[in-house]
Amino acid sequence: SWFPIFDDQTSLTIADISIDPNDSNIIYAGTGDPNISGYPGIGDGIYKSIDGGLNWEHSGLSETRIISKIAISPSNSSIIYAGAMGLPFEKNNDRGLYKSVDGGENWEQVLMVSDSAGIIDLVVNPENPDIVYAASWNRIRNNKQSTAIGQNASIYKTTDGGSNWEKLEGGLPQIPLSRVGICMSGTNFNTLFALYIGDDFNIHKVFKTTDGGNNWSEIADKEDFDS
Repeated sequence: SWFPIFDDQTSLTIADISIDPNDSNIIYAGTGDPNISGYPGIGDGIYKSIDGGLNWEHSGLSETRIISKIAISPSNSSIIYAGAMGLPFEKNNDRGLYKSVDGGENWEQVLMVSDSAGIIDLVVNPENPDIVYAASWNRIRNNKQSTAIGQNASIYKTTDGGSNWEKLEGGLPQIPLSRVGICMSGTNFNTLFALYIGDDFNIHKVFKTTDGGNNWSEIADKEDFDS
């Protein structure tokens, strides 16, 4: 059985839901449509519940308009990262990766890739919240322009909580592509997988690293999925 818990809020488009791994009553909901289709739902930031979703309070980042992903540090629930795609109708600086160190009370933009590219996916090392991987995507969508391919189809890594970032190469594509997705092994945090969408909007290639992103090897391409 199901019952609605968010219908009274200003924005009903939900991009991501993240539950505090140390307290299941604490829930964060990111608003907006991360797929950014022809008629994307526009959000107004992040909402937080401390009673399992019965009540919600706005937790900031209204200006980012579309929250793509929320990641809470398992080792410190006060540390939260949020990926944002920004308002898709125009180029703007309200995109990138944001960080809170006080449970969502305040946010700081720690990664800004470009005014046409936001952060579409991210993962945080469960043992060390200073190690974060973030994937960027060029996306502009209005009644005159639809950009979904760009040079910023990339993965970035920080080992100091966002103060410094490295654009990962080591076998990853360095050409204009579309959306990028990343995930981390649940048992070996140096093992990650990356999925790249090509300029034809089909799967381009899948890559794997076993050394924390220094080196990547191709493990599948479009033909593997077509077969």
